[in-house]
Parts: sequence; C-alpha cells; structure tokens
Amino acid sequence: MSAHTVREGLPSGLIVAAVGVGLLVGYTAAVDPVVRTPAQVAYPLVWVVVSGAALARYVVPAIASSSLPALAVGGGYTVVLQYTAGLLGPGSAPSSTSVHLALPGWGPAVVHTGSLVSVRLIPFLTIGYLTLGALAAVALDRTWSASGPGVLGLFACVSCTAPLIGGVAGSLGAGTVATTVSHAQYPLATGAFLVSVAGFAWLLPTAER
Repeated sequence: MSAHTVREGLPSGLIVAAVGVGLLVGYTAAVDPVVRTPAQVAYPLVWVVVSGAALARYVVPAIASSSLPALAVGGGYTVVLQYTAGLLGPGSAPSSTSVHLALPGWGPAVVHTGSLVSVRLIPFLTIGYLTLGALAAVALDRTWSASGPGVLGLFACVSCTAPLIGGVAGSLGAGTVATTVSHAQYPLATGAFLVSVAGFAWLLPTAER
C-alpha cells in the first residue's frame, strides 16, 4: 500500500485533529506554563471541546443558509457578550498591542488598545462567545423562541457573572452569598455556558421537526 493510498484513507477530521494536537504540544512545550490547579486546564478544555462539537453539529451545516437579520442578531449578541465580559471596550491613547503566552486556552492572549476600541482575545473565552453568537443566529433563523438560552448566555461572561448574581443576593439580604460568588466566577460562567449551548441544541432539533 502506497503512502498516497494511506493519506487518501485518512478522514480529514483526523488529520486536522492530529495537526491541532501537534501544535498544542509544541506550544505547551515552548511556553512551559505553571499549572496551579486542575481547573486551570479544565475550563479552557471544556469551553473549546463543547464549542467545537456545537459548531460542527449545528452551525457549520446551517450558517451559510441563515438569513442576514439572524446573522446580524447573532453578531450583535457576540459583541454584547464580549463587552460584558470585559474583552471589548472603549479605546485610549497611546495605541498598543501585546501578546501574552500562557497555558493553552488562556494563551496566547492578544491585547490591543486603539484610539477607538480595546480588544482582549483570550482564546477559550473568545471561541465560546463566538459559538454562542453563531448558535443564536442559527436558532433565530429557525425559531423566535431562542431568547431563553440567549439571555442565559449573558451569564457566561466571566466578569459580569459575579456582580449580577451578587447584586441579586445582596438585594435579598444574603451578603455572604456575594462574597462566595466572587470566588466562583469561572465555575458559574462555565455552567451557564454549558446550559446555554444545551438550550440552543434543544431548540434547533425542535425547530427542524
């Protein structure tokens, strides 16, 4: 059997996965990050794997045929998530761009400050919010009952999860809850992200039926 025949027999997904693993291993070896807790590895892994599965199952087959209004709403929803998470904000002078190497998923992070906007690209968060926006666009194109997962997705923004929930707890007189929540932003955001993706996944097959 020739090498050409072997290459033809390999699924393209397997080839992409192999290249991705190679890049990941090479990047990790070059950066040599310090892992303080297993959660540091778990959060990016969960967000990226779930995002990849959702994009492949629901977005890729349908995004090209989605209507422009639905795509616009999905794009706007992504911007809202990025803004509420603190990844997108007003710019300032002088302009600057920096790259920060960190544990895969957390890095390589790109921070750009321009005269109009400032952008922080943290890989796993950026991928997750783009996924929610794409799911919202596809869901809205098939049903107008997608507001539930969309609103829940707002709670997946890390910087706003604790203030929002803490504010509700404070209004109920549970001051200690706000303190506890401030140390649980990533678990809460990850939980909200997973439930949001599951909500969109439930809506899309429902709409297709």
